[in-house]
Amino acid sequence: MLDTQNLLVVDDEEVICQACQRVFSRQGFQVEECVDPREGLNRATEKEYSAILLDIKMPGMDGIQFLEELRKKKPDVPVMIMTGYPSIPNAASAVRLGASDYITKPFTPEQITQAVQRMLAHRDSNGKNRPGSTSATVESEAPPTREFLFLNEAWCQLEEDGSACVGAMLPRSQGATVQALQLPKVGEVMYQGLPLAGITMEGKSQRIVPSPVSGVVVAVNEQLTKDPSVMLNDPAGDGWIACICTTRLDAELDRCKFRRVILTNADETSARNQQQRLDALGCQVRVVASWEELAPAVRDSDNAVVVFDAASLGGAGPELVRQVNAEAPSVKIVVIAAPTQWEAAYREHRIFYYAVEPFADNEIAEILNSAFRQPAEPFPQAERGEPFPQPLSGIRITNHNGRKVQLLAGPGLLRRSQGLGARIRWNLDKHAFPIVTIPGDREITPSGVLKAANGCDRVMVLLAGDTGRLPGSLARDTRAEYVSASRENTGKTTTLVVQPAPGSTNLEGLSDLTTAALAEHIVQEMASY
Repeated sequence: MLDTQNLLVVDDEEVICQACQRVFSRQGFQVEECVDPREGLNRATEKEYSAILLDIKMPGMDGIQFLEELRKKKPDVPVMIMTGYPSIPNAASAVRLGASDYITKPFTPEQITQAVQRMLAHRDSNGKNRPGSTSATVESEAPPTREFLFLNEAWCQLEEDGSACVGAMLPRSQGATVQALQLPKVGEVMYQGLPLAGITMEGKSQRIVPSPVSGVVVAVNEQLTKDPSVMLNDPAGDGWIACICTTRLDAELDRCKFRRVILTNADETSARNQQQRLDALGCQVRVVASWEELAPAVRDSDNAVVVFDAASLGGAGPELVRQVNAEAPSVKIVVIAAPTQWEAAYREHRIFYYAVEPFADNEIAEILNSAFRQPAEPFPQAERGEPFPQPLSGIRITNHNGRKVQLLAGPGLLRRSQGLGARIRWNLDKHAFPIVTIPGDREITPSGVLKAANGCDRVMVLLAGDTGRLPGSLARDTRAEYVSASRENTGKTTTLVVQPAPGSTNLEGLSDLTTAALAEHIVQEMASY
């Protein structure tokens, strides 16, 4: 979605330069790194860059001196300040010299992407549009024809530059109308498995669509606000939801799966019509008509669903189901038919679903969502003899980088053997981290955060709060009151705010899948620092 642009990263820490290279090269940027500020200044004044990422503290020439010299020749190039120790004098000098923004180290891929996207969008709003830049409100442009990857009902189509067009395959009941639709906003950070959008059908509760990938939203399909039914009527075309500038694609892609369907139908015309309907739902369809074709297809397919058209197969259908069960016991079988004399024979075998004309009443989308659903990984539930799971005010680990990281949780958010707390502990155990749990259910205070920061390399403050987003959404705040409790520890502290479910002040009421995704992102951050 983004044309090639040039970034210059100037930082004496090679690890920062390499991190920026990894993040932005995947997003279609040409990234140049420079650990010598004077060499970086020469490049910055001689070449044209879309933006410059600049460290403040460097030997030989600091970031403020760099900016002073740069502005003599390049008064307009956007500059992002990177610093581990933000200070008022430095901030004032940077603003005076035209720095677009600053970001505090250490930063996540989402934070630095969000900052750069915001900086470039601000430049564009001042009339300096980059070629091919994506509008924040795209109304009708459908995603290009690419393969669909799914995380449960959510889908993504990957672009060559690493961005992703995302949407959802939701069932469309006959006569049902959309009562409310909540879309993401341009510039918001999405996390894989956490809420992307919410849709409420008339007379039903809100349905949350998870984001299939992590990243920053760079475009939203505003056409959906005018006609939300498009999201149901054409989910793989004009009903796309957003475009995301991805940030963790290498690590997350394995969790997204193709939907492979083996359509067993002996009637050529009927098979063609059904294939077209399945294609429109993002499936990769292989049509077979006999056991000779079906047997190798079943053996060769990974994570496939076999769909049988009972009307075309007649009395041979139940025997084909029996053979599939014997050849590939894990394969899910869906039988499509009006009530027939063969229904009882089909039900004698192991089938996933017997559907009565699902293409006619649009039930097929819900059947596919159920058949391809990836459940939350099971984990041990509340320990025996613990009717009231112990509340936790914190969890501390030493990660594989030798860093001490402490998670501080607001009252009622974590319990030792239940919900999010149990999930976090379980994920940390899988990484074999030494874990110290801190019992209690106490308020978080700036002095408490300062005390933790003095004894750790990193402090993460977990809160539940109203961010105006969907339940389970995760937002980072690097400038909250807890972060600024101590100037020298500013770079150590991050506040994570989770949107609770309606009517809740804690994190109860979130789905198992959302809770599992939250735990995974929290543990990932604890482990990667």
